[in-house]
Amino acid sequence: MDILQEILNIDPSKTCIHFLVSRVQSTNYRGVQISQHNRYEQKDIFIILQEIYHICGKELLQIRTTDSSKRPFNIEGEEMYAQLTHNIAKKMGRCTQDSLRKNIFVDMHRMGLIYRFDSKKKPIKPFGTGTKKYIALTPLALELIESKDMFTQNLLYTRSLESLMNGFGEDILQLMLEMDIKYLSIYEILFFATFLYQKLDSQIYDRDAIMVFIREFRLLSKFSRKALIEKIKLYCNPKSFDGDKTQKRDFHNWINETQQIIMLLSQMVYFDWNKKEERLYLRISKESLYEDDKKLKRSLLQKRTYFQEHSIKKTKGFELHHVVPLCWAKNRNEFSILDDWQNLVYIDAFSHAQITQNNNANVKLSFDDEQAIFEDFDKQQVKCKKQENILYDIKKEGLMLDYNQKLLLATNHEV
Repeated sequence: MDILQEILNIDPSKTCIHFLVSRVQSTNYRGVQISQHNRYEQKDIFIILQEIYHICGKELLQIRTTDSSKRPFNIEGEEMYAQLTHNIAKKMGRCTQDSLRKNIFVDMHRMGLIYRFDSKKKPIKPFGTGTKKYIALTPLALELIESKDMFTQNLLYTRSLESLMNGFGEDILQLMLEMDIKYLSIYEILFFATFLYQKLDSQIYDRDAIMVFIREFRLLSKFSRKALIEKIKLYCNPKSFDGDKTQKRDFHNWINETQQIIMLLSQMVYFDWNKKEERLYLRISKESLYEDDKKLKRSLLQKRTYFQEHSIKKTKGFELHHVVPLCWAKNRNEFSILDDWQNLVYIDAFSHAQITQNNNANVKLSFDDEQAIFEDFDKQQVKCKKQENILYDIKKEGLMLDYNQKLLLATNHEV
């Protein structure tokens, strides 16, 4: 009997087990992939930002373009970069010219904290290819440096992490709130949550599907859960596969990436990581009002209000989505106005996945006769056909547009 059949035999009635068997056979078995090799905390990023500002302020900074192994010395124009690396290493205890530009700067660009430019000083997109010769701080980075309030700093940093994670943090937040659970275990994140909005066998796994799997997994006996984990580990042994990396399954790399994701999630204002229990806890409760600066009030009231105001019912395959994401909030007041039913839309999982994969950047709402249109800063659009991909009261279009425009102005993000 092969290992996959042994896994199925643990409990053939559980869809979560059938899903896992299909998942580990997929080339996309690792699901969400973000930043596997970089390990840093908020204080590390602050040190780097402060040192960049100290060296070049708001101006462009020339950086090294060649590995030190190929060119051990710095050329003319790289002196300030060499000094920057020295300053960071002195404060953090680690940092090289190569690691800064090849690893940390890559993530910081995707976090929206720095711009990178080519040799002609033309801006390069976060995932753009080609030689990067200059960097500069972004307005978000300057806000972080200048902010003296810890709560505001944490929200701004959360926003930068959401940019790096393509909105995955808010997806996990919504998943936990809808499930009304206080935590996710490391294996619930590894096996299920990291497949949110991923596609397998023509199906996109939305929050409803993932919630079913997690609930089923929790209902397994302790013995069955342990057996499932051990057999998945046994199957995902790269030595058991021929071919290149795409044909192999590597449990070590898979869980390593999940641990990196958890490390990033734990730095957000929404979550706490309990290392001993290996559980990601929710800081936000629908029952409680937290007053200290480390926690936020979060309620499901606005979701219920959306259904009431639009006179619609919960529909399978649809999810509530914040048009302007919560992570854009820079203070308590902005969080409150973003977490409002007027900033919610009820869209199908495919449309939601498109927006999520575009880093939740489709924040400008508009309507035509047949569609609701969500547009980002580069004019890329996700279109939802009315009553087919989006459910709402058409009479409230004016109210929705007005609130969206006010939010974009209030958060200084006019599209």
